[in-house]
Amino acid sequence: MHLLWKDGAPLPAPVVIGPGADGARQLAELYAPPPDRIHVRAMMNTTVDGAIAGADGISGSLRNPTDSFLFSVLRALCDVILVGARTVREEDYRRPQGREDLLLPSRRPGGASRPALAILTRSGDLPATVEADWPTYLLVPAQHRETIAARGIVPPAQVLVAEDAPEAVAALAGLGMRAIQAEGGPSVLGQLAARGILDELCFSVTHRTVGGPSPRVLDGIGHAQRWELSSLLVGEEATLTRYRRA
Repeated sequence: MHLLWKDGAPLPAPVVIGPGADGARQLAELYAPPPDRIHVRAMMNTTVDGAIAGADGISGSLRNPTDSFLFSVLRALCDVILVGARTVREEDYRRPQGREDLLLPSRRPGGASRPALAILTRSGDLPATVEADWPTYLLVPAQHRETIAARGIVPPAQVLVAEDAPEAVAALAGLGMRAIQAEGGPSVLGQLAARGILDELCFSVTHRTVGGPSPRVLDGIGHAQRWELSSLLVGEEATLTRYRRA
């Protein structure tokens, strides 16, 4: 792929980033989260016509080597992956640790060898793919906490009270998790954006159209925010954009 835009400005000449370990390290440096403050990044895959799901209704069918390469790097940089329960039910969220060649030494601000998985759920209705031995947290409404904790999906201490996505971010930050990567769904990202909590919007725009009634990246109350293009990479199968809140 070619890096065309960096740190909010066009480069005088494209920088080639290969698909191997050297390219992964270049991307890790480009996307490194700030080490000393809470940073909330959204990462989503879309199509050229704005769909976030393929004809099968899930985003997995939009994956491609360019997209998967970036996802593997970003997951090696964050302390926790925040996601809604519906996305967990529809997608595979088993052991999302990121690229192995970026894990040691840890590039996560919190220093862990793998990211925690934080799931927003009101019911605790989650698939069997959620593994209790992976660092997993359930963010649930206060009135449902005891019932969900009693189901034993994760240890009770890892069932945290959060009424919405912004409260979930606050709860995770309270545990020392500074680099928070939100991966959907649209309602989770919509809540974070509307409250001005998202610091970055990162997109992998797959070079494909699918049509149909796919939802938008953000779904929530209306708001008006300005975003600035921070970086731009063009790969064979996807264009990777990164926006920072102005």
